[in-house]
Amino acid sequence: MTSTNNPLNKHAIKTHKDYLGDLIGGSLMIKESQIVAELLLKKPSQEEWLDAIVNRNILQKRSDASAKRNAATIKKRIENMPDEYLEQIAFGSTELSTQLMFAATLINSTLLADFMRNVVLDAKRMFRESLDVGDWESYWEDRCRLFPDLANMSDASTYKISQVAFKAIADGGYIETTRSKKLQNVYLLPEVRQLLLSIDREDIIAAMELI
Repeated sequence: MTSTNNPLNKHAIKTHKDYLGDLIGGSLMIKESQIVAELLLKKPSQEEWLDAIVNRNILQKRSDASAKRNAATIKKRIENMPDEYLEQIAFGSTELSTQLMFAATLINSTLLADFMRNVVLDAKRMFRESLDVGDWESYWEDRCRLFPDLANMSDASTYKISQVAFKAIADGGYIETTRSKKLQNVYLLPEVRQLLLSIDREDIIAAMELI
């Protein structure tokens, strides 16, 4: 398999878009992700997908555009996951769903996964109490050297990416809030570890355990 969307493929990153993933699409959206995971388990056709998202508005969004956008972002993150993974998101506890969606987001966005493995882990090893905006700014500058096309993105897009990144990290429980950015410990659930091992993503376990 060579698709960059394949969660088993860890060597498909060729462009800045592959590296960034769909991080700009939004944070973890746990409630919506549980609904989308349940829908994906039914293997819907395109017509059935649109009927559920737009006509029946299962995500309960105020506009069709918002519903489509959120659903598309979540789908990109989890559509290639095994059914067992989707089942745990759809029907597991909030903590389990949250950890699995954070893992899926890291798989989709290697940019965010590398931030966790490098910047957040270093901060914890240095016994820092919190992250700050400067951590992301320095990291982004470094990533722009690795992928120069990132530097060509608009200020509005790069700002939104930073906001979503911190929101995802907060939703995942790694920082108290996006305002304080106070670091917190997260203990990986055994079910999450097992599912990530089953799809050969030890790198994501490392990004989530931070030890």
